[in-house]
Amino acid sequence: MKKIKLLTLATVGIASIGLLAACSSKDNSSSKSTDKVTTVTVATSAASVPYEYSENGKMTGFEYDILKAADKDMKDYKFDFKVYEDSAILAALDGGRAQIAANNFGKTKARSEKYLFSYPVRQGIDAIFSTSKENITKISQLAGKTTEIPAGTNYGDMFESWNKNHPDKKINVKYSQRPLADRLSAISSGQIDFLFASKAPAENLIKEHAITGLVDTVPTDLDKQPEFKTYDYFILDNSQSKLQKDFNVELKKLYDNGTLKKLSEQYFHDSHIPAADQFK
Repeated sequence: MKKIKLLTLATVGIASIGLLAACSSKDNSSSKSTDKVTTVTVATSAASVPYEYSENGKMTGFEYDILKAADKDMKDYKFDFKVYEDSAILAALDGGRAQIAANNFGKTKARSEKYLFSYPVRQGIDAIFSTSKENITKISQLAGKTTEIPAGTNYGDMFESWNKNHPDKKINVKYSQRPLADRLSAISSGQIDFLFASKAPAENLIKEHAITGLVDTVPTDLDKQPEFKTYDYFILDNSQSKLQKDFNVELKKLYDNGTLKKLSEQYFHDSHIPAADQFK
């Protein structure tokens, strides 16, 4: 009888240990399941030099490297990059196929009503591109001149604001979806008088497409015309308020530790990062 009782107690003890182990395993499993990593799809270009582009089959660029640095440090997220045509990048947000859009985006009134924006990662260095004969160097010289821009851009808001505030110095604005390279060629051929465009990408396209007869100058009176100052942002789907907050915290870190400055100097050969008050 004693042997039977001892065996019974041993059996109960082993069963209890097994039950505790199973509960412990479940607890660990439950703990791990709460530490989920959220996959964030980034819709981007592969031909926007020097922001995000493919070189020898590998993605690189100023904004791309910022996103990779953020991805490395944001342990709760994993960034998955998807390449789209420029015109389809924001459509990917609209269709729920991506949560972040990266393509040298400026902020417009219409976009602000529809999307969320990150902190700016770069103050735009824009230049007036014109023929060597015209050689336009000031915003005040643009009155009566003709330019061409895609609809729905921050440049459109800029010129509309200028024309509203300066009815006697209006700039003639044509809207089209022609690529920047084609619009730069349009200056050379005399179809339009000038473009106000991001300096580095436009200069790269001029070299790439061997467009001749153009000069460019950062406006010498830019400080007198603050509405012509531009910034580059990442755009987020409007449902991603938590991601926006977490991403901005990371961008502030990258600003504070010098990463943004380093990448700006690498890709633009100068420090074009925004002032500290833009990261608040």
